[in-house]
Amino acid sequence: MLMRIVSRYLLKQFLPVFAASLAMFLGVLLMNQFMRLFTTAMLKGLPLGWILACFARLLPSFLSLAVPMAYLVAALVTFGALSDSGEAMALRAAGFSYREITRPFLWLGVALSVLLLYINHKAGPDGYHSFRVRTTQAAQKMARIDLEPRTFLRLGPWRLYAREADGSSGRMKDVYLVRPGSADAVRVNAARGRLTLEPGRGVDLVLEDGQLQLPNPDPERFTSGRFDRYRVHVPLAAPPQPRELDLQELSTPRLLARARDPKTSAFHRREYRTEAGARTAGALSPFVFFWLAAPLGLGFRRRARGADFAASLFVMFVYYALLVVGISLGRHGELLAPIAPFLGDAVGLGAGAWLTRLAAAK
Repeated sequence: MLMRIVSRYLLKQFLPVFAASLAMFLGVLLMNQFMRLFTTAMLKGLPLGWILACFARLLPSFLSLAVPMAYLVAALVTFGALSDSGEAMALRAAGFSYREITRPFLWLGVALSVLLLYINHKAGPDGYHSFRVRTTQAAQKMARIDLEPRTFLRLGPWRLYAREADGSSGRMKDVYLVRPGSADAVRVNAARGRLTLEPGRGVDLVLEDGQLQLPNPDPERFTSGRFDRYRVHVPLAAPPQPRELDLQELSTPRLLARARDPKTSAFHRREYRTEAGARTAGALSPFVFFWLAAPLGLGFRRRARGADFAASLFVMFVYYALLVVGISLGRHGELLAPIAPFLGDAVGLGAGAWLTRLAAAK
């Protein structure tokens, strides 16, 4: 019963720091994407809900990085505060062992690693794929047109110019419309016209009282004629083009299926297996960080202010640097591909075991 009370107290100290750290790291990771999505939304006239929907699809991918980092910072800060305030020493004097004090954080690290296994192998890739599809579709659409007088406006293969233009109504006067090209060039002049946007389809352009000039097989001649009313529909959404999916868009079962395909090249087999291993290695990082944060936080006293945060940044830098080295090694060796990404985990667990032995002996 007493141990449960102590565990709840320790987690009460940990969770606010974890939430603040998670919000900070997510904000940093999302900021770059926010600027890009905001620019796209402004240019295409897309609503705020579109940006929020894109963020929801990106969130699992960013959680795979933000959760381990937030856990490490919160664990080091919490353990450091317990040590500097003397609470850790008081708990030890009351009969609680090093293992009993740190056990709630160990189980929390295990739970986060299990959650990240699902995120890294399934939810993250699926969400990122949905995000890429959504942004690609948005790039092919136009939700508004900035019609201005005496300015050339690009409408698919056409170029539109009007001496007078009203952007709100789409009405124009002294209109010039051209489709450039040596073989299929078309030129249209009209006294007036009206432009209407059909979201999801394209632009309807109706011109009145004008002249049409068409190409002719004889380069020295051209065909022209007058019209009372001439209508042009310009589809602004290009047909979707097939593309090769990025590694981040493929769930781990799909990666491994491609790796087993006899048609897959040796380089891509190594790349797929390395990526699958890196996802598991990254998911285990909260568990690995526990073995580093607990002895570092409880094993030293009276640190300078901010030392715990600086120590967490150093641990993150070394761990992710080793992860990158492992990924690089895996992509260059068939046998190393499945195991090399675990280099950071192996070094972290080795260092954590040594530090834990020193801290527990005190």
